[in-house]
Amino acid sequence: MKRFRYGEKGFTLLEMLVVVAILGALTAVVIPNVVKFMNEGKEEAMLAEHHNLQTSVLAILADADVHALDATYTDRRERSEIHEVQARDADDKVYYLDDYLIGGQWPLLQSYDISQAGSVTVHPE
Repeated sequence: MKRFRYGEKGFTLLEMLVVVAILGALTAVVIPNVVKFMNEGKEEAMLAEHHNLQTSVLAILADADVHALDATYTDRRERSEIHEVQARDADDKVYYLDDYLIGGQWPLLQSYDISQAGSVTVHPE
């Protein structure tokens, strides 16, 4: 029986504790960094969404060849609310903001106020 124990391969308790300690230390370093990167990603997505919305509004104004939207729109976040943002050209053709935003996440990551002049600002929550 003693001969079987000496020939058996395996890890000692001390070796296992060292491995667990190393994994714990790595986890303590990695998890906060991953959370930080995820938060930075959300902020970048919000900035990109704001930029895309501003670009879409300017595209409507350019296509309609007008200097102002039909109205000022506040607290726009849902797809149906974005569809209400519009401009009319000289021939009374209506251009909708929803037609300029392809794909995307609905509801949007944040609410927006869109002025009649076409500037897009984040709606204060």
